[in-house]
Order: sequence, then C-alpha cells, then structure tokens
Amino acid sequence: MTLGLTLFLGWLCLSWLHCLRPDAALKTKWLVLLIVLPLTIYPFVYGSVWWLRGLTGDLSIISTVWLGLAMYHIMTSQCLFAQGERKLLTWAVAGVGLVFYPLTLGMGNMDPYVWGYANGYMLAAVLGLSLFAFVRGYVVLASMLMLSVLAWIMGLLQSNNLWDYLLDPFIFFLALARCLRCKA
Repeated sequence: MTLGLTLFLGWLCLSWLHCLRPDAALKTKWLVLLIVLPLTIYPFVYGSVWWLRGLTGDLSIISTVWLGLAMYHIMTSQCLFAQGERKLLTWAVAGVGLVFYPLTLGMGNMDPYVWGYANGYMLAAVLGLSLFAFVRGYVVLASMLMLSVLAWIMGLLQSNNLWDYLLDPFIFFLALARCLRCKA
C-alpha cells in the first residue's frame, strides 16, 4: 500500500510550497498536487514512491491518516482535530514508542511485538482505547484506531502484525521531536 508514502510526498511538496508562498491560492496547491504526485508514482517502475517503499516499507495507518489530515490542514487552513486531541496523540505515540522500541530490540525480558500477531487482548485494548477516545470526543483518534484495526483485519499492509498498522518509526520520531520541542 503506497498511499501513505504518496501522501508523504504530497505533504512534502505542499509544505515546501507553503514555506515559499504562505498565501498561495487553493488552485495553486491543487495544481502542485496534480502535477507532482503522478510523477512520483507512474513515470517508471522505480519512481520515488517505490524507491522510498523499498527503503522504509509501508507507513502505518495512523501515519497515513495523520499525513492526510496535515495535507487537508495545509490546503484549507482548517484543523479537524478536537482541542487537545493532537497533543494527546503526539504524547501517546512518543510514550508508546519509547517503551515499545527498546523492548522490541531486546532491552527487556518481554517482546511486545509478539502481541501484535492475532492477540485477542491487544485487539481488545486497541478497540477499548478507540471507544474511550470516542467517548471523550476525540473522533479523529478513535477513527485512526478503528481504521488501523480494520486495515489489519483486511490485511492491507505487507505485515500481519497489528503493531505495524499502529506505529512506525517515522511517526514515533516525529512525535518525539514534537514532544521535545514543546518541552524546550
């Protein structure tokens, strides 16, 4: 599934355009996307999306949705996150990643990555978190978690581990950088 990496390249182009021309019209932004995105995928078999996918693998569903929301924010200047929802998501991804990645790399006696292989408890925990987020009014976060579970059930990514649908190193390092920037 190259949608996440395509959105990443689209977000990158829109971010550069926003840095160069913060007052660019919506038509200009759409024109940039319509020109650049097909060139990243289709000119030849080894386009930039395919090269990036070979280097990094697929992005998680949460990263893909977050990139889509970031592109929507750049295009329309409207934020779909509820008050405090983006901050909660950033801190949660950074916190889970700080615990998850060292344990997965063998710095402890347990390996949480194994839990992602059809573990009913982990699936129940993710669905419970989604329900909790929905009750709190964090609809985007609840939708991200539900979409991750649905994509995992449908097997949309190469991996069959639920963790790969929820977390990837890119979103972890982005969240960690945002948390450190907020503290500084």
